[in-house]
Amino acid sequence: MESLQFLAGQLFTILGSVVGVYLAGYVTFRRTLEHDRLVKAQQKSGLFTAVREELKQNVARLQKFNERLPADVGTRVTDSEWPRLRLFVWQAAGGSSSALDIPPQILADMQAFYGDLELMLSDAEARQDFRSLMQSNVFNRTQFKEQLTAQLKFAETSIVAALDNAIAGSERLIKKYPSN
Repeated sequence: MESLQFLAGQLFTILGSVVGVYLAGYVTFRRTLEHDRLVKAQQKSGLFTAVREELKQNVARLQKFNERLPADVGTRVTDSEWPRLRLFVWQAAGGSSSALDIPPQILADMQAFYGDLELMLSDAEARQDFRSLMQSNVFNRTQFKEQLTAQLKFAETSIVAALDNAIAGSERLIKKYPSN
């Protein structure tokens, strides 16, 4: 009888150890998984915010430039006044796996926006039109200003708004986790 009690005690000790190790492992796994989700959400929020702020700064700079662009002839824009895009965050994100965290439509829209702007700003003919004082360039100047205005409006109404939504989604996910 004693040996049966001893064996039963040993069996319960072994079962208790196995269940305890399993539960401890399960809880640790769940906490690690939740922590990874929180860190990923924080990284996404930071990336989206940085990309949005860089985009907004570029748009603001280009809007000021566009306002200064003379539609009439008789005024010039020198090469030193011609803007360059600031793309540190955009290029850094593109060189990392974090770029894939940006929703595909935003990624495509931003790539198209920056690509179109780069073509416009590097267009030698457009630069010449704004450097020149000749009468024949009024149409080209007006067309350039209209295209730039349309690009900037698209960025503000579409891309920035989409980034705001993505940031809000990440922030909601972050708020689900208790602060440590």
